[in-house]
Amino acid sequence: MSNPFIYHLPTKIIFGQPAAEAIKAELTALDVKRVLFVSDPGLAQAGLVEPITAALAAGGFQITLFTAVSSNPTTTEVAAGLALAQEHNIQALIALGGGSPIDVAKAIAMLLANGGSYADYQWGGRLITQPSYPLLAVPTTAGTGSEVSRVAVIVDPANPFKKGVLSRTMFPHAAIIDPGLTCSQPAWLTAAAGMDAFIHALEAYGGRRAHPFTDQFALTGLRTAWTALPQATHHGDDLEARQAMMLAALWGGIAMDHAGLGLIHALSGPLTSHLHLHHGLANALILPHVLRFNLPAIDPARQQTLNEIAGLPPTAEAEALVEKMASFVENLGLPTRLAALDLDLTAVDWDIVAEETTRMVLIQNNLRPASVEECRAILAEML
Repeated sequence: MSNPFIYHLPTKIIFGQPAAEAIKAELTALDVKRVLFVSDPGLAQAGLVEPITAALAAGGFQITLFTAVSSNPTTTEVAAGLALAQEHNIQALIALGGGSPIDVAKAIAMLLANGGSYADYQWGGRLITQPSYPLLAVPTTAGTGSEVSRVAVIVDPANPFKKGVLSRTMFPHAAIIDPGLTCSQPAWLTAAAGMDAFIHALEAYGGRRAHPFTDQFALTGLRTAWTALPQATHHGDDLEARQAMMLAALWGGIAMDHAGLGLIHALSGPLTSHLHLHHGLANALILPHVLRFNLPAIDPARQQTLNEIAGLPPTAEAEALVEKMASFVENLGLPTRLAALDLDLTAVDWDIVAEETTRMVLIQNNLRPASVEECRAILAEML
């Protein structure tokens, strides 16, 4: 019998139009002029920000630029962007980038409508009662799915335990998907972001809250990424593969937001905090080790489906699927062991990482419960 479910996605998805054109049309429909444009320094330097902001300025929109967003964004950055938005009496927001600028823009849009600081909602239990200011999310990576989710994950330097704030009022107004924006990405970022999308779909399909509606998004995302991600990684100018990965990221994001994540993401949060890893890279590294731990709890019919997606016979043993997934990650040029990274691992307190993993809300959706000791054993296996 299926889990009961509610499906709610108020975000308009605009796929395949040039970003500047789609943004202008949406801002015109919203009847707004004063806009906060949120991005990061790398995209500004790469020349992706200026053509869009110039086109918007030429269209009569007043653009306030905020590009001080880091790869693991903080509440300090949110506060700076919020102050800028309030100073310029902003009416709507645009976020260009990966999950970091989109999450920061979500946080600012929520605070503009509801007041207070992010910590009030993250730690203080303050309720979100008002709809966020309109946000147009324009992803430049095929990965996070933040453009179709209701959560923003921001690090509080005073309490560096990763905890998201989520509300149905925080969905972006529109997700503007222009696959051409991803073509200049380096191979490692394409691979790491794409693995994030793949694992969103995998954990949504293999979690406690999985249900028939999200299964369709998850399975289509998995199948698409399995073929398109290697192509997009190794042939970055293949626009068809780029388009396919943007779809996979949307499908994975929708599945994740509605069916939840699991132990891979629960481990990834503390691991990225302690080692300052890219989120998608951390997920890819963790994947085979958590899959090995989880497979005994996965329904045999679902394992057969995963076997088929990975090109294995339906009745292949669990370890064969683990090895196939590890090879998939390695063929993208990503590591499956921490030792492959140029990092000082001796300074990490692995017991704390394991304990923090068990405090992540995401772990509750994992099919197989994991104790601190079991998380510690998985981390030891990853070394």
